[in-house]
Amino acid sequence: MKTVIKINPEQEYECAKKIIVEASINRLSQNSVSSLSSSVDNLITIVARVLMEREENRRGKQKPPKENPRPKGRKKGEDRGDITKLPSKRYPNLEINETIVRPVTPPKCLCCGEEMKESGLFDVSEKLEAIPKKYYIERQKRVKYNCGKCYGGMINTPAKPSIVPLSNYVDSLIIDASLSKYCDLIPMERFAAIAGREGLEGLPPQSLIESSHHLADFLSPAFVKIKNEVLSSKHINIDETTHKMLEGDDTKNWYLWGFFCSHACYYEANNTRSGDVINDFLKKSKAESLMSDDYSGYSRAIREINKEFDRSILGVLCNAHAFRYFREASSTWKEECKLILESYGDIYDLESKRKLTASLDEQLKLRKQMIPFFERIEDNCKKLSGVGVKGGALEKAVNYFLSNYKELTICTQNIAIPLDNNFSEQNLRPPVVGRKTWYGSHSKRGAFTNAVLFSIVQSYKVNGMNPRAYFIWIVKRIHNKEEILSPYEYSKLEEGTQ
Repeated sequence: MKTVIKINPEQEYECAKKIIVEASINRLSQNSVSSLSSSVDNLITIVARVLMEREENRRGKQKPPKENPRPKGRKKGEDRGDITKLPSKRYPNLEINETIVRPVTPPKCLCCGEEMKESGLFDVSEKLEAIPKKYYIERQKRVKYNCGKCYGGMINTPAKPSIVPLSNYVDSLIIDASLSKYCDLIPMERFAAIAGREGLEGLPPQSLIESSHHLADFLSPAFVKIKNEVLSSKHINIDETTHKMLEGDDTKNWYLWGFFCSHACYYEANNTRSGDVINDFLKKSKAESLMSDDYSGYSRAIREINKEFDRSILGVLCNAHAFRYFREASSTWKEECKLILESYGDIYDLESKRKLTASLDEQLKLRKQMIPFFERIEDNCKKLSGVGVKGGALEKAVNYFLSNYKELTICTQNIAIPLDNNFSEQNLRPPVVGRKTWYGSHSKRGAFTNAVLFSIVQSYKVNGMNPRAYFIWIVKRIHNKEEILSPYEYSKLEEGTQ
């Protein structure tokens, strides 16, 4: 049953007018109210004045538009100009497959009804296309020769060179499977499952893993060149992470060590975290500084090398660690850590400017401008010494900074020494993600393969190149018995050819 409500239009109008007038008087300025007091019944005038003042207030409060506002969804500093470009402009290296589209029958003119002719003009559109991966069998029929005179022997045409001569896998499949794991961090089991969905069912993951071991052995000369590049660098970054040995060794907890310079990444798997690993590496190096965290094994190795070989390697510590310690402590000690975190913000602002500066003298000036901020942090830490819970986050942050002040501020005297160890941590992240994905290595050979292929892939990435292109190129070069180039040398070769 519907309910009928009776409405008195005049009464409703008077009620609405009263509400609007009261609201209007509250919003209008005193001058506006006094000017309208004699004509309070003029509802249209009041509403118009309210709307006008509201618009003026809105315009007054509105901030002036920026000259070049940054569009939403784009990172700061990122160019947006390529968004409107056709795919052929954005990806100039892609092959273009052009087709001309015509209707089955020519259209008729809308004016006279006559059949129309081609004008020679086109309405052009472009779309990116993807062709699914194709698997096929490459059958080689090698000609056999025999002697038509004496019939004394037979000679076969030599087979094409291959990474694994007796394998059922061609080089391209071995490279694709290995890089899916060590570049794209896809486990071999998942790679085999993806291949199955694309028509290649029953591909055994274990045989693909075995082929990656052969690829690592095949590319070991490039691995050695990468190691030598790091050893010859004056400034080395170092870090380590756990690496599980699932079977194949009595020690289950292995470690993947990473040694880095600006253009090369060298990894080494060991069954110990002992400082002897650092010692063995440093004694062969030409390092003048070693950037690391505050693990005691690093400082001990530096002292032993300096004493034994009469060298003067500088131990440099990571400011990102110090910053993170204070940030963690700020959750409880917000006011105590506020000035310290602000000072570190100013330090990193100067570092960002330095990276954009071409002049080495200007870069050094920017580094020296960091000194007052470091001194301010030191003064604050001295005031906070003894404050807080013993062994707590604040004490840890303060003690780390005060006890390592020299090692944290060496960077202000030399622009070649980094401010932090983020470069090492960034390049250890892919092996860490890989470890979490495939849990670890099943053998010592697997640990070696892990080190070799990650070294080559990451070295190629830090030089801004595509690892897949390099692997195809270097494998072909080794087959042809040509000089082997490291990823860094290859990047320089590419620059010279452009």
